[in-house]
Amino acid sequence: MNRGHALITGAIGGLGTAMTKKLIAQGIPVIGCDRKADQLDGWRERELNEEQSKMVTLFPLDVTKEEHVDAVATELGERNIHIAYLINNAGIQGPGKVWEQDTKTWDRVVKVNMYGTFFLSRAFSKQMVEAGFGRILNFSSGAAYNPPREWGSYAAAKAGVLGYTRSLAQDLARYGITVNVIVPGLIMHEGIRGVIPDKFFENLEKEIPMRRPGRPEEIAEAAAFFMSEGSSFVTGQTMHVNGGMYMPA
Repeated sequence: MNRGHALITGAIGGLGTAMTKKLIAQGIPVIGCDRKADQLDGWRERELNEEQSKMVTLFPLDVTKEEHVDAVATELGERNIHIAYLINNAGIQGPGKVWEQDTKTWDRVVKVNMYGTFFLSRAFSKQMVEAGFGRILNFSSGAAYNPPREWGSYAAAKAGVLGYTRSLAQDLARYGITVNVIVPGLIMHEGIRGVIPDKFFENLEKEIPMRRPGRPEEIAEAAAFFMSEGSSFVTGQTMHVNGGMYMPA
């Protein structure tokens, strides 16, 4: 059942693209937001066919700037576009040695991963409360549980997303809104290859019981479940999608 639009941040990345295609295949129109404003039109032409394109509206958005988030929320409201499904997918890494980590990088990592999740959730939760329905999906990382060396800012930010997710779930459950989080494992897509060396992938693949990396489409399937009517009694939960690489108790 389509109760409104979905808004996805980091929409033109590997995971964002897969989730966008999955949701529009289910009849849910998507507001795709990404900070790479100059790449939005090219992404549409490259990734979407004519029918899919009709279901997607693109907005340039820097999730670290609350005034940008609020402006998008205001414009959508003026267009009578109701956001019933929110996927806080935007995220960045910022590795660095403890004694060399600069404040600017630390702030950027925390702002994208944590503040972005907060700004978007704040901007669209009230209309979900008024409608008596909503789905919010956040993204954390295995780094929050077992961080690689020199990933302190990312591990801290993604651990914060886990705590914030559980808090949101408590606050919003009475209004028919679910809030959950996905923790992807090693998911192979072009965007991640630009920031992580191939050797890291080769070593990590050996630790995956399924002996392969995941696909963006497998994350999209998990996200679709959390957006569905079938997840109506599931909130405050963490889903690990990692091929068995990490199995929390």
